[in-house]
Amino acid sequence: MPFNKTLWEYGRKIEDEALPKLNKHFNTNFLRNENDIFDIFDFCDEEKKMIVEVKGRKIASDKYDETLITSAKVMAAQLKLDEGYRVFLLFVFTDCSKIIELKQDMSFKCKLVGYNCIQHYLIPISDLTDFDDYNVDNDPIEEIEFEPEPEPESETNPSMNGMSQ
Repeated sequence: MPFNKTLWEYGRKIEDEALPKLNKHFNTNFLRNENDIFDIFDFCDEEKKMIVEVKGRKIASDKYDETLITSAKVMAAQLKLDEGYRVFLLFVFTDCSKIIELKQDMSFKCKLVGYNCIQHYLIPISDLTDFDDYNVDNDPIEEIEFEPEPEPESETNPSMNGMSQ
């Protein structure tokens, strides 16, 4: 599958907007791997041993019961969990942002997606927490809001919307 620069730029914009909010929320200094655009995770704070993968979605959070993530990311997260890292997935939908911390004992349904039949895990939306309400250390937090992306007026390629169901 050829590199989709437009989709990559869309994701990069969401990540750029998320980074200062994540650093403030988690009291971290997340850094991006600038050397490889295909790096498996978006942000890492080595000192605090925390990782965040940001996934932009061009749909509202209630459009489907589940959201997809490639199995390669979850498998890489498992390796990082084994090394003592905390790994979070932040899903930025058009109406809100939701987060989940991956744990060793979690399991998700799998689905093969796309022309190349790439394996994805289906993460139930009900398992995600509103990012504004998420409390990493069970301490009071400041309210942090993400600006949702406007819904596109016409979808030129429905398979690029982040969901294939």
